[in-house]
Amino acid sequence: MADRRRFSVEYTMFSILEYMNALRQPVSKYHITTKVPGISSQRPDRISQIVDMLEKNGYVEALQTANVTYYQISQKGRDAYNRWIKEFLDFMRSL
Repeated sequence: MADRRRFSVEYTMFSILEYMNALRQPVSKYHITTKVPGISSQRPDRISQIVDMLEKNGYVEALQTANVTYYQISQKGRDAYNRWIKEFLDFMRSL
């Protein structure tokens, strides 16, 4: 059985923003669920809720297409990442 560790909402949220900040291109929720390092053990519905929370608070922007909604980090998300998210993730990973 695979290791199904559940991370805090904050850790998962920050990991998503870190990935989007580095990638710099829109991605789908499926892409986030399967490609963001370290969070693949999280349930897809939980990832979906977190992405929705990030969008609601202005950290990511949704881009609608005919078939899929893509998400990209907003300037507000980049600013937050540069200020405190990177420090938090570095700290958590050092433990």
